[in-house]
Amino acid sequence: MKPVSGNLLRNQLSPAASVVILALFVFAVALTGGGSRSDIASLPLLRGLATMTFFAMLAFVPAQAWRGIRVPLILLGLLAMWMLVQLIPLSPNIWSVLPLRDRIFAIDELLGTAERWRPISLTPTQTVNSLLALIVPAAGLLVAAAVPNDERIRLWWAIWSFGVASALFCLLQFVAGPRSLFYLFRITNEGSLVGLFANRNHNALLLSLSILSAGWLAANEIASRTKRPLILPMLAGSVVFFLLLILIIGSRFGLVFGSASLLFSYLLVRWSYRFEPKPLNQARDRAHRRTSAAAQTARPSRRILLILFPFLLIAGLGAVFYFSGRDNTVGRLVDGDGAEEIRIAALGTVASLAKGQWLLGSGFGSFASVYQIVEPDALLRQDYFNQAHNDWLQLPIEGGLPAVLICLAGVLWIVSGLVGALRQRSRPLGVEFIEPLVLAGAFSLIALNSIVDYPLRTQSLAMVGTFLLVILARLHPMSGGQARQG
Repeated sequence: MKPVSGNLLRNQLSPAASVVILALFVFAVALTGGGSRSDIASLPLLRGLATMTFFAMLAFVPAQAWRGIRVPLILLGLLAMWMLVQLIPLSPNIWSVLPLRDRIFAIDELLGTAERWRPISLTPTQTVNSLLALIVPAAGLLVAAAVPNDERIRLWWAIWSFGVASALFCLLQFVAGPRSLFYLFRITNEGSLVGLFANRNHNALLLSLSILSAGWLAANEIASRTKRPLILPMLAGSVVFFLLLILIIGSRFGLVFGSASLLFSYLLVRWSYRFEPKPLNQARDRAHRRTSAAAQTARPSRRILLILFPFLLIAGLGAVFYFSGRDNTVGRLVDGDGAEEIRIAALGTVASLAKGQWLLGSGFGSFASVYQIVEPDALLRQDYFNQAHNDWLQLPIEGGLPAVLICLAGVLWIVSGLVGALRQRSRPLGVEFIEPLVLAGAFSLIALNSIVDYPLRTQSLAMVGTFLLVILARLHPMSGGQARQG
């Protein structure tokens, strides 16, 4: 019998097929994974599709790509193992001495169930939900890793396209109103333009990341010899569109991140013109020199105008929105809305929880229930505190020391990868030096946003995070070296 051969055994996937799978995966996750709650109706569909995608992609990820993503996969596996450990029942003698368990153990004694074995997690069902949530980033890692190294810019296009899709949903929500079917989640920021998310802050973060993606795509296009006349206007228009939406959405930190992303991208795009290909024939070269000479006379005023342009754009749009009288981000940034006062007041309680649960944690997904145990009477409200709004504190509360160590290992891998990528760029500096800078900016946005929010607990933003990890892995020399972009 003839031996079976083909892509399945060669661990190869055609570039066109990998891009199609990437597009379909982004579409599915973007449409169903914009929330962080465990009771979202679309989660079973999303996780079922992610599970099938994960096992299907196991056969098609190239061997060199496995080497690049082995650290993120190992850390993800360790996190899953720790969640499983948190679900193992413990004897009452051990369990009752853990922090906060004494109150529950006293109730068990009153009910005559003191001999009941319980796991580390105070909310086992929520920990199981957190465990199942890991399948989406795991599948995202494999889908992104299957994209060939010389096609990795498709991952940047995927992030940008996700932002465009969410922005279009914002327009539909603006036109159709807050009760329209374009709001995909039952519990959401009603009246705000949340796009493909349940939370306007997550939408604003995605748009900020999309601005960074557009900046790198524009820089890469400028340095390309195969000019596509519509790409640069399209990317520039999308950046202005994203900024306008951030001003309307109502996310204050989104406005800060979006403005910073715009300024950073603008500087990088301006710098990328240094690497624009020179004309190949003498006639064009002479014309280019004449144009450059003519530009020298107007250089001072033109340079000042170009430097001030992004600042004037942000300030002008901000002033228009603030004095418009409508509810928008600028108004909330200046006047506030009271929500930040509650979070600041609860910060001490959250910090004390982290201090008490730092060793083993209270179980992933348990924050809302655990916080209610220690919530001060002065902070009692009709609505509940569902997340700590500070993932750097919520991680030790729910995951304890093992989760913190896993997170630190991931942070060290990212930082070392970025440093290595910046060191290995060509000398003299070329346009490829911009990509690790944009990547560092994207990771910084997520890290800073995690101080005031919980972005990576949203499935679709976790997918974006895995794309950034794969791009970082591809910048490392062991992943196959530098390859063309396009």
